Order: sequence, then C-alpha cells, then structure tokens
Amino acid sequence: MNEHVEKFSEHQLAVLRRALNCSILTDQDPEYDQVRRIWNGMIDRKPSVIVRPTTISDVMQTVRIARDFELPVCVRGGGHSVAGKSVANGATMIDLSLMNGIQVTPGAHSAVAQGGAKWGEFDRECERYQLATTGGVISSTGVCGLTLGGGMGWLMGKHGLSCDNVISADLVSADGSHLSVSASQNEDLFWAIRGGGGNFGIVTALEFRLHSLKSVQGGLLLYPRSSAFDLLRRYRDVTRNAPDELTAYAALMIGHGQPMVAIAMCDSGSHVEGVNVSKQFYLAESPVADMTGEKKYTEVQSMLDFTAPAGLHYYFKCPFLSELSDDAIRTILEYTESLPSEQTQVVLEHMHGAASRVPVSETAFGLRRVHYSINIITAWSDPALAEKCIDWAHGLASALEAFGASDAYVNYLGDEGLSAVRASYGVNYERLAQLKKKYDPDNFFHFNQNIVPAT
Repeated sequence: MNEHVEKFSEHQLAVLRRALNCSILTDQDPEYDQVRRIWNGMIDRKPSVIVRPTTISDVMQTVRIARDFELPVCVRGGGHSVAGKSVANGATMIDLSLMNGIQVTPGAHSAVAQGGAKWGEFDRECERYQLATTGGVISSTGVCGLTLGGGMGWLMGKHGLSCDNVISADLVSADGSHLSVSASQNEDLFWAIRGGGGNFGIVTALEFRLHSLKSVQGGLLLYPRSSAFDLLRRYRDVTRNAPDELTAYAALMIGHGQPMVAIAMCDSGSHVEGVNVSKQFYLAESPVADMTGEKKYTEVQSMLDFTAPAGLHYYFKCPFLSELSDDAIRTILEYTESLPSEQTQVVLEHMHGAASRVPVSETAFGLRRVHYSINIITAWSDPALAEKCIDWAHGLASALEAFGASDAYVNYLGDEGLSAVRASYGVNYERLAQLKKKYDPDNFFHFNQNIVPAT
C-alpha cells in the first residue's frame, strides 16, 4: 500500500463523506490540529484525513473505502502509545475518541467499554456499583489500547491483567467485516487480541469481568533521595513476599526541585490486612510524606496522573529483571544521580500473583512470570533536550543488561523494531504470525507494534 499519500483526492473525500454519517476532518478544518495530537508531544504527524466514527458501521465503511482506494489506515483509541502508533503521516486516521460509551451490568459483574473510552471514566462508572477490574495506573490511558497489549495495573496480583478479564469484543476486521469475539466465537481471535495489540482488527468495544471492590488501602510514600538504596532494598524484600492483594511501584524522580524516591501502593485485600500497608516500607528515617490510607479505587487509579502530563515529549526504555539485586539497584541509583531532565523518572514495577500464574499459552500475552519492569521514562519540553534524554535512557538500559535484563512489554515499546516485538511475545509469536496471516494477510493493520503475517 502507498504510505506516502499526502492528500485525499476530492473524489476520495467525496466518497467518504457520502458513505459516513460522522465528522471527517482535513487540515483545512480548525479542529484538525488538536485532534491529531496525542499524549506524547514528541509525535507530530499529519494524517491525510481524520475520520471520527460514532458507530461500528462508520468504522466498517471507512476500512472498506480505504481498502478500495489502497489507502493506509491508523487507529487511535486513547492516543497513549509511547511510540505514537495511532497517528501516521499521510494515513486515514480512524479516531475512536467519540465512541467512548461505558455500560455497566452490575448483576452480571460485567461492563462494556467502547474503543475510545479511557480508564478514568470506566473506573468511575464501575465504582458506582462497588465494582472494578484491572486497569492502568494513569487514568487518561485508553481502555482498549492498554488491554489489547496486556494491561498491567493495581489489581493484577489479585485479578490478573486487563486482558485476563476480557469476556468478549466487537472487532472490525481487515476486510471491513464485523466480528464478535469470545471464548465461543472466533476463539482463535479471542486468544490473539488478549495481548496481541491492534494487529488483528479495530476493537470497537470490550466486555470485561468486574470484581467487588468497595475501597483500597494505599497511596504515596515519599523519602529524600538519600534513602533510595535502603528504600529500594525494602521495596524488593516486601514485593518478593507480597500477597496477591498488594501491588507496589517504586520511583526515582525530582519533586519540587528536589531528588526524591517514592513508593506507590495499593492493597485490595481486607481493611484489616491493608490498614498498615505503608508501614512495611518504613525506614529508620521518617518519610518526607505519608499520603497513604483508605481510598477509593479511583483515587489510587488517578494519583499518578501528575507524573505523566499530556504534551511533554516522552521516550521509554523498559527492560525486565527477574531479580532486583543490590548491584542492579546501585546501577539504577548511579544513573539517577544525573537525570537528564526534571521530568525524567525511573519506575520499578513488580508483576506477581494472578497475572504471573496464567499459563503462557492461555493468551497472546506471554510474559507470565514474577519479574520487575524497570521503566526508564525520559520526558522533556525543550526539543533541544531530546538527544540527551534518549541517550541517557539507552545508557541505563544497556547497563542493566549485565543483570539479565531481557524481553519487553509491547505496551512500553517505542520503535525498537521486529526483534523487540518478537521478544514481547516469546513462544507465542509464531502462533500470532499465523493468525495474522489468517485475519490480515496483507498487513493492512501495520501502524502498531507489528506482527508480520507468516509466509
């Protein structure tokens, strides 16, 4: 397909407008620049046209017309992809943000989220019924995008990943057909979309299994950077033996101009068990601030939003470590002594519990083991800092290779290429490539962390 299309022809645009009953934007429309922007401000790409569907029919028709005219298509859900895969120069951008409805069925402990819904709205709707499911840790993240790649979050230890809680999906395939996907319909596709990203179609809705949750214990614990080595060792020791109900992150960052180290935590167990959750992370030195306690799940789900404001320039490297040794901690601390920007942070994420016990072959998401993800998140606002920040991220990631850093999580990938995508899926990659051949043999959906159709 021609990926260098600069403009839609008048004829192509006319065909699109006749076929669709939704907003269609070109660079002549005042909203165009705002709509094409995504969370990562480093991404500045200009699609030829932006289609903003409000129905599955709109999505189906757009795919069919794009295929007829041999036009490339990119798909935006929440727009939170670090690599900016949801927007491409010269492409037809299908922006699902207006398809953001959420329907909770409390009696069935389930909820349906449309393709443009975000976790903040989803969690608030579910919380009305004291229900929840595993979501991300930034509330502006898209529900479908996060889930299709796996979906780590606060409840993963107790209830598995977001993708483990998917019951069914509505999907528009590469030929513009509508498919219902579940354990009893298009079962192979159901396997593939639970971790396989946007490779197999445009997911216009996901149905989730929900779990009873009245409140949680958790919040933020802050220490000065001088306590970092002791606190990260304590973090390792606590998480190594953590119950399924406890998920905790550690972070090295700059707060109010001062180097800090923090623990963010969520205990979804009983009130009695979780009431002293923060005390496990206490050191001899008193914390600068202890902002933990009983909270609504939505409070915990949004408490880290301030760390990831939309519009900054972002670059991620996220190697995995099976063990967090003292030497690995020292290496991380050595690099964080000289953060390349005030917005840069290193976040340690612990995957354990239910999420790690699912058999590797049960879903496309294959990283099923207890491990630490070292999220090297460089962020800046001055474009002149780009090279410095990116080089710093690569330096730390390379240094961690000495401690067995391996694999990757598809939702954290940038533009590392096919080898990184293959590593994300491990032994599941070949099966995914065969299913890509079955459902998208021409690789029509390729603006993603791409799985190449098997030959």
